[in-house]
Amino acid sequence: MNFLLYPFRFLYKIYFASYFIVSLVCFFPFFKFFLSKKERFPTAFKLIRIYAKLWLFFSGIFMKVKGKENIIKNQAFIICSNHSSFIDPACLYSLFDEYFVFTGKQEIEKWPLFHIFYTSGMNILVDRNNRQGILKGFKRMMEVVEKGYPIAIFPEGTVSKEAPKLTDFKTGAVSLAIKNQIPIQAITFTSNWKRLQRKGMFKGKAGPGISTVIIHPAISTLGKTKDDTDSLLAKLRSTINEPLNELYGV
Repeated sequence: MNFLLYPFRFLYKIYFASYFIVSLVCFFPFFKFFLSKKERFPTAFKLIRIYAKLWLFFSGIFMKVKGKENIIKNQAFIICSNHSSFIDPACLYSLFDEYFVFTGKQEIEKWPLFHIFYTSGMNILVDRNNRQGILKGFKRMMEVVEKGYPIAIFPEGTVSKEAPKLTDFKTGAVSLAIKNQIPIQAITFTSNWKRLQRKGMFKGKAGPGISTVIIHPAISTLGKTKDDTDSLLAKLRSTINEPLNELYGV
């Protein structure tokens, strides 16, 4: 029966992509202005939040959040979630009203228009293909944390093609948290993969609906050392995966 849904999924994806492109073109001059100077970054962040909320709304996606009381406030911390859909960044911007910095892969630099969110200097691009690029990105993250700002990192590195199943987690987020003795805010998106799945124009799931988000209690790194990286990474992955396992057996 799934094949009967293919035309609807295809049409939704066409609409989703069209709205994203048109809206980004309309907002681009404002993004360009507010991202042109560091002192304007906080205002740019607020504008991105508005844009993200409008994008979700006009895509027919509405967030249902569990665990809002667990959101960490007024300090540096690491935001980590599963990366199951292209809407995940918009959801994170909608969740957190305090300024934070996003990290992304170097390839974003080549994406038309969208690259401005990373090449302007507000967010951080990391070249994972060479050690020097990784160290450069890590150094910039350290600078952000030292200023007291949170950082959002997708431990999987990219949108999983096997969502809701998690792929392997990279150690960067946990290493950064341990290095600075700051907490990790683990988040699970349980239904974003149904809203827009990374499996091509026809096969992947897509459609309007609820984006269910679970914000877990903070994972402390106080007293942890480099030797605890693997165990803490396993705890982070287990925390994010638990609701997915309950729902989908992954």
